[in-house]
Amino acid sequence: MHKMQDEQIYSVSEVTARIKAVLETSLPVFWVEGEMSNFVHHTSGHMYFSLKDEKSQLPCVMFKTANRGLTFVPESGMKVAAWGRVKVYEPSGRYQLYVETMKPAGIGALAAAFEELKRRLAAEGLFDAEHKKPLPRFPRTVAVVTSATGAAVRDIIRVVGERFPSTRVVVVPAPVQGRDAVSGIVRAIELIDEWGEADVAIVGRGGGSLEDLMAFNDEAVARAIFVARIPIVSAVGHEIDTTIADLVSDRRAATPSNAGELVVPDRRDLARSVGSLRFRLCGAIESGLDRLVDRTRTCARAYAFRLPGELVDRLTQRTDELTRRLFAAITARQNTAATRVERLTSELRLADPSHIMARGFAAVSLVPSLTPVRSIGDVSDGSEVRVTVADGSFDCEVQSVAVKPGRTS
Repeated sequence: MHKMQDEQIYSVSEVTARIKAVLETSLPVFWVEGEMSNFVHHTSGHMYFSLKDEKSQLPCVMFKTANRGLTFVPESGMKVAAWGRVKVYEPSGRYQLYVETMKPAGIGALAAAFEELKRRLAAEGLFDAEHKKPLPRFPRTVAVVTSATGAAVRDIIRVVGERFPSTRVVVVPAPVQGRDAVSGIVRAIELIDEWGEADVAIVGRGGGSLEDLMAFNDEAVARAIFVARIPIVSAVGHEIDTTIADLVSDRRAATPSNAGELVVPDRRDLARSVGSLRFRLCGAIESGLDRLVDRTRTCARAYAFRLPGELVDRLTQRTDELTRRLFAAITARQNTAATRVERLTSELRLADPSHIMARGFAAVSLVPSLTPVRSIGDVSDGSEVRVTVADGSFDCEVQSVAVKPGRTS
């Protein structure tokens, strides 16, 4: 600092430092909305651009460590909201906004982010049909990732139980909206994969707004579904709702109830199919028998059978022998086929829990989660349970727990 004719004179650096101090101490971190222009994504990973409106423009920089978490690809002409702090870049004496986070601005911001993520994942091939895993025809265990208290889990359990009661349904609870939803859903999918006993998984929730379904439009959830070893059915919202999870999953269900219909067959349809196969098998055997009888009669009317003497007697005897063997073989095959059909029908009946419950057995599940009780370790004094018998169910409270002699709890 120099003095000239009693006037105080500042250096350029001093002026810049004063401006920097005033700006950076007086302006807090804030949101600013505007249209992006002169956007440059530098090879260093940093982003440089300006935000402008009808009257002014604001220089901005977003460093690589900050822009890694963006869920959309910025470009000139896009309207965004940026959050950051104004600082002065002293070498050029230029003030600019140091952006820490950014999102599409205005109405449709979530929709814009959805479309951008959808475009990017599609370009990577996450939605391609070649990656879709087939669903098992007769799954023994179905895992369900959803809220343990929502209507979706009740619908899935009900539909699976009605269609194929022998299938086990295992609920892996996870929040489906809110701050912890994404991490909860991803972890639930990973746990099912690590467990390895589920044949297929349903991931979903009931309907809602675009904001409510945000967790199922998250990149982390999409990638967890894509890398899962077991097939996954997405059941998010209603039929009109389409999420990123729907697009990347191996099969999309219109509703949670529809997901239950997709993962298990209907035992009534199977019974009808077995009956139809039995009818066709019996018809085929009878038709074959008629053809063989006709052929035998044709042979009996042939010229050789009209020859006199020993030739006629020998051929007649041979024909009778072959006919007896033929009828014996056909009867044996028919009996074998009928026995197999009866065995399959009996197995289907035995798989119906209602027959077991009719003999005095019951199914016990925890209230309110309806998780099956398989061991005394699942309950304690005061636990509320639901007991299901052949003609209904009733709720009980556990008064005491007794360990079976010779075993430990």
